[in-house]
Amino acid sequence: MRILCLHGDGQSGETLQSDLVPLLSQLKHLDRGLSFELADGPLPCVDGERSGYKFFRTAEARDIRKSHEWLAAKLDRDGGYDGVIAYSQGAALVSSFLLCRQWYEHELPAPFRFAVFLSGSLPLEVLKGIGVPVSREAERVAAEAELQRDRRLGPLRAHAARARRALFDSDDCFGLNLNRVPLELKIRIPTVHVWGEADPLFPAAVQLAGLCDPYIRKTHAHAGARDIPRDGKQVAALAELVEWCVSRAAWPGQTQL
Repeated sequence: MRILCLHGDGQSGETLQSDLVPLLSQLKHLDRGLSFELADGPLPCVDGERSGYKFFRTAEARDIRKSHEWLAAKLDRDGGYDGVIAYSQGAALVSSFLLCRQWYEHELPAPFRFAVFLSGSLPLEVLKGIGVPVSREAERVAAEAELQRDRRLGPLRAHAARARRALFDSDDCFGLNLNRVPLELKIRIPTVHVWGEADPLFPAAVQLAGLCDPYIRKTHAHAGARDIPRDGKQVAALAELVEWCVSRAAWPGQTQL
């Protein structure tokens, strides 16, 4: 079973592999013949003395469409992936690609049978482009979260106070009314969503979870920030979630959804 792994903004396949070592070590013990491919994004970038890659430079629809073209070409060239583990900007790429492929090219099979999103998001510009109602409140929450990140601060107290309600209240998921989003506009493969409670951008991860089929979705919030869990208990919990996702994707009839 082949799993594609995509890194965050300004990182690389090599840095993601280092971050995922504890998780991948546990997953390789599963009797499923799992193999992992870590890819670099198409856009080189330099941040101080550190060099890495991006999948897109801005969250504008035009840049994201270009990243979709890159991913589509990679799948055509190297495809046959069963699933994907995507972190941060890589998760934004995968989630938006899945939703747009499902909406615009619904006659094609899903490019992955399951997805694991670490500190994920689904850019609001993509949602607008396919007709999902995006309120001013949702845009305000996103702007506030990005400002907290830029200031290197934790989540706003107001966001933290809304976290549990937003996860279970389909009328108001940080400004998105999920009850107005039909199932055809939700990602319909098994998904796992993991985020840090101390990550100022966590509302976007909660929104992404809400935009996936709730019957084949699991969520997990850890105490960290925008990082991949490496603590033994957290890694064990994450490995269990990934194992569930892999198993759920193999259920009879899942590929027919």
